[in-house]
Amino acid sequence: MLENAIEWLFYSDSFRIGNATLPRRHIRAKLRLLDGMILRDAERKLSANLDREIKNSTACTMATILNSIVESESDLMVDPYLNSLRAPPEGR
Repeated sequence: MLENAIEWLFYSDSFRIGNATLPRRHIRAKLRLLDGMILRDAERKLSANLDREIKNSTACTMATILNSIVESESDLMVDPYLNSLRAPPEGR
């Protein structure tokens, strides 16, 4: 299922999430950041969805993968340890 969703994302001209339509170049740029940890996170999120019926499992998986990539980027941006490495030394 993950492989099919990634393939569909890669070959799509665009993908719509909510009110945003992501163009192919944006989708492919995000897919370059994809790794095993992000796929495991997406799989965990899909497995945890016990409340709602999914009508289109491929579209749901595609959105979950893209959201996991974006969340991974955001997590890195707000990581206190990584930010402390970028901070200039005190007194400057």
